[in-house]
Amino acid sequence: MFEFMDFGDFAGWYAELGKLKIFWAKPVKSISLLSEEKKIIGVRWIIRGKIRDAVLFSEMRGINLEDYRGSTKILIVPETSPVDLSLVDARSVLYFWDVNSRILEPNEDVEIKAYSEWGEGEMEKFKGIHKLSWGFFVQPRQQDHLILLAFLESSPVGMAYLNVNNFNIDCGIHVMRPYWRRRIGTALLAEILRLAKSMGAHRISVVRVFRSVKGTAGDMRAVEFYRANNPCVKMSVYRIKS
Repeated sequence: MFEFMDFGDFAGWYAELGKLKIFWAKPVKSISLLSEEKKIIGVRWIIRGKIRDAVLFSEMRGINLEDYRGSTKILIVPETSPVDLSLVDARSVLYFWDVNSRILEPNEDVEIKAYSEWGEGEMEKFKGIHKLSWGFFVQPRQQDHLILLAFLESSPVGMAYLNVNNFNIDCGIHVMRPYWRRRIGTALLAEILRLAKSMGAHRISVVRVFRSVKGTAGDMRAVEFYRANNPCVKMSVYRIKS
C-alpha cells in the first residue's frame, strides 16, 4: 500500500491495527491483494460475529466503485492529495516515522517509565491522563501494549501505548491539558522511537481518527503535533459514502 512496505508487511501491520476497531481497520478475517497494479486490497472484517467486506484503494482514478457494491470503500492517499469531503463520511490521518527520524528536541526534564505489566494503581494513572487529554479512556491490552508513562517533577502527565506487534502508537500520544506545549509528547515520541529500534523495528506509526469529517480543534492540535515532529510518510484515510 505504501512505497516502503510490501504487501506482506502491510497485511501484518493492518491485521494488528484492526484490534482498534476504527472505521477503516476492524478485526480481520482475511486480506488479499486484488490488484497489484492499482494497489487495491480486499479485506473481510469480523463485526459483531458477522463477516463484512471492505476494499482499500490508494487512488480513485480508473476505479469503478460499482464493481465493489456492498463493500465498505476506504481511500488511503497522501495527505496532500485533494479529496472532495462531500463524498466521504469518515476521516483519519496516518503517519509513519523511520526509527532513525529526527524529531523536535524533547523536554529533558521529563522522566519516562515503561510498563509491560500494570495493576490497578497504574490503571488509575492511565485513566487520569486520558481523561485530561482527550476526555475519555481506552483500556490498554496486556498482551499487546508496552505503556510509556511520562513524569514531570514525579507527577504522571503523559502516556502512550506502543503496540509491540506492529509498532503502532495505539490511541496516540496523550498529555494532560495543563502540560500541553512543553515538549512532553515529543519526549514520549523520542522514547518510543528508541524502544522500537531496540526491538528490531524499522518504523513506527500512529493513527488519529477525526471526530468529524472537517476535523475538530482537538483533531487539528493532534495533527499539528505529529506534523511538527517530521513523520516521513503522511497519509489521509477516508470512508467513501455508500
